[in-house]
Amino acid sequence: MAVGRRCARGAPSRSRWCGVGRHGRGCRRVGGRAVAEKGGRSPAPEVAGTSRGDAEEYRGVNDFIRSGGTERRWLLKQAAKTSKRTQIRKLGSVLKGFGGDGGVDVLVVGCGPAGMALASSLAEESAKRGGAVKVGLIGPDVPFVNTYGVWMDEFEELGLEGCVEKVFDDAISHFGDGEKGFVNVGRRYAKVDLDKLQDHLLSRCQEAGVVFEEGQVRGIDHGEGQGLTTVRCKSGASFVCDVAILASGAASTAFLDYEKGVPDAGAQTAYGFEVEVDSYPFDSSAMHFMDFRRHHSGVWQGKALHPGMTRALQEESSWGTRREVPSFLYAMPLGGNKAFFQETCLVAKDAVPFSVLKRRLETRLNALGVKVKAVLDEEWSYIPVGGPLPDSSQRTLAYGATANMIHPASGYSVARSLKGAPEFARDVMGIYDRRSGSGWTEEASALAWNSLWSDEKRKCAAFHIFGMELLALMDVKSINDFFLAFFSLPEGLWKGFLSSSLNSNQLLFFALSMFAVAPVHMKAKLVGHLFHPAGAYLLKAYNPLQQGEEEEEEEGGPAP
Repeated sequence: MAVGRRCARGAPSRSRWCGVGRHGRGCRRVGGRAVAEKGGRSPAPEVAGTSRGDAEEYRGVNDFIRSGGTERRWLLKQAAKTSKRTQIRKLGSVLKGFGGDGGVDVLVVGCGPAGMALASSLAEESAKRGGAVKVGLIGPDVPFVNTYGVWMDEFEELGLEGCVEKVFDDAISHFGDGEKGFVNVGRRYAKVDLDKLQDHLLSRCQEAGVVFEEGQVRGIDHGEGQGLTTVRCKSGASFVCDVAILASGAASTAFLDYEKGVPDAGAQTAYGFEVEVDSYPFDSSAMHFMDFRRHHSGVWQGKALHPGMTRALQEESSWGTRREVPSFLYAMPLGGNKAFFQETCLVAKDAVPFSVLKRRLETRLNALGVKVKAVLDEEWSYIPVGGPLPDSSQRTLAYGATANMIHPASGYSVARSLKGAPEFARDVMGIYDRRSGSGWTEEASALAWNSLWSDEKRKCAAFHIFGMELLALMDVKSINDFFLAFFSLPEGLWKGFLSSSLNSNQLLFFALSMFAVAPVHMKAKLVGHLFHPAGAYLLKAYNPLQQGEEEEEEEGGPAP
């Protein structure tokens, strides 16, 4: 165990990882929903810089869903694509190592956009305060592989306009057939250049003095009181720090505890491919953002056939379209004869399998007359959405998807994580300053957690989860009507909702505005959804008196 100078403050004496700790090593069987298809057993995850080690089972539905659920093998296949790409510069060739004692003050786990942005922000903030806090980064030294699409104005605000591959002057959507379903969003959209983004973040880390070690984290042990935290890797190496911050993706949530009494997480799944085509079927100057038309169900030009039938289906109610989970086409031309097409399920409580999405995409393109000449790359996008937020009483911190910072109703998180990193870094370094070198404790972590997920931010999260749960219940007609109403709102409202920039009071105004413009059947759904568990969670978040009563009940009732 590499300890060196930093173990003088105390040796680790308490273990907290996966099922160890308050949950116990014998994790309970995962029940309900699609988990039955899995049988409750799980392989150890090997993604994003962390490994569940030898935990035999998931602790519950949320761990299962956030680790990939029934589609986990495709999540792992997407992660394995790193071997097919090369980085402009390897992290290990640019950043210095931890040094002989293997110790740092703050250790960020995860080398994705969120982890690298946070590590660089922490080191930059430390430098402003005298550079007394040493920041380390640990994770796989691999290229970014996921396709990221962003609103261009958000990337420009972050000064990242140089990290995009292609910019579209507009984004268009189809929520049903004909002109009535056509929506011109009127907002520029961009495809992120993965190499440029990673290199930009690497340069920031280098300039700020972030140190780096390659590895997968297997366990996190905490010393009592002001004792140090030891981060153990799959390789057997150990690194010592005051505080560890997990930014290694949603699959790493097994290392943390989360609040109770919240609807379980759902998932956004999307299957896509970059292809060579004879011709691109849409406006090449605009992003084809959300196309909910029924190309794949047989109601589009009679092209698609129900399996086992000899004629095309013609009615919206055919082939179970009232019961199927809706999905939409997301497409962008990449220049020349190349294009990216993706079939996306916005949100479902049981993840729509990639095999279903692939079939829908192929059938849809056939209906549109798109001839695929060659498949250049495939993508399996799995994004857990919603579910409980982190428990603020735990010592290990988190950021990005691990901290459930994914927008529950849209699946967006990259721009939010990049934007929020400097603020969270200031808060963490401010806590260091106030503690004046007295070490890091659970109380210090509580302060950091409450800055990342304040009562105000938890209100907003509850609102977004309410919206996500509502979307997960909608059929094709309802979801089309929802988005037609959504994009008819003033730009500041729908844009603020998508970017998570509306405060809790503005979100209430957003809800009232939606209610005002929604058709009658949507109004009924909105009101009825208040009686859903997500509605109870929303009302609790907005009612501090109810929260206080529940806290008293947990503590054994009010004092006499």
